[in-house]
Amino acid sequence: MSVLQLPETGPLAFLKGHKLGLGTPAFIKAHFDAWTATQAIWVDVVSATSFGGVQGSLLGALMGSMSQMTASAPGAAGNPAQLMSLGTPFQQARNFAVMTGVNAGISTLMRRVRGVEDVQNALVSAFGSGVCFSLVSGMGKPGAQPGSGTANPLMAAFSAGVVFALFQGAFYKLGERFAGGSRAADDDYVKVKAMLDTLGMSKYERNFKKGLLEDRTIGLWDSSSLAEVRVPPGPRLLILDHVDQYRHLLKPAGPLPRA
Repeated sequence: MSVLQLPETGPLAFLKGHKLGLGTPAFIKAHFDAWTATQAIWVDVVSATSFGGVQGSLLGALMGSMSQMTASAPGAAGNPAQLMSLGTPFQQARNFAVMTGVNAGISTLMRRVRGVEDVQNALVSAFGSGVCFSLVSGMGKPGAQPGSGTANPLMAAFSAGVVFALFQGAFYKLGERFAGGSRAADDDYVKVKAMLDTLGMSKYERNFKKGLLEDRTIGLWDSSSLAEVRVPPGPRLLILDHVDQYRHLLKPAGPLPRA
């Protein structure tokens, strides 16, 4: 069963048809992302927010537990009161869940509305997550930090949003530089990547990107086009057979003419 079937069958039917293994989490995530990309915007946003919140809560709980152990350890370095002021594991789990969930949700919303994923999306989502993190964690409340005195929660939230946006924007640009270009183009290869993952041919993903064989061209692939991007004959036949099975999904108005 292919990722191209997900818009009809949904993720639950997909899971029933596959065996679990070591690579299952990444495999499921790739197919789930491809499925949500075909759904209404609110489905994609809610899904991204939920996944981001779960990841953040786990990270926050871990950091909160480590802070408590460090503060209570005999001869611990640093100020125990300051370490404990970061919050209990539950509080940090809540704070990080809000931060990562809001970040993922806004980023997904911006990508779906604007149709691109760029540094502007990163800046807006980071600003929103910084503001929400400040508000929920009480960073601007009097006495929230030792020696902080009286502070304006709204100004503190705005300042946190700006700081988050600056860091996120800097990291995004650094990531672009090390990746050798903009990551916005990756959105054009969601189905291609998921298809290659399904067939166990992820090593050819770079070939498809070099040949600009993106999602919109899947229904037009033939033996010569895949040969031009140096896909060997065996994998080439399997990919074309896979595409041919779902040709009607690639062009709902009617089947593509066979070469």
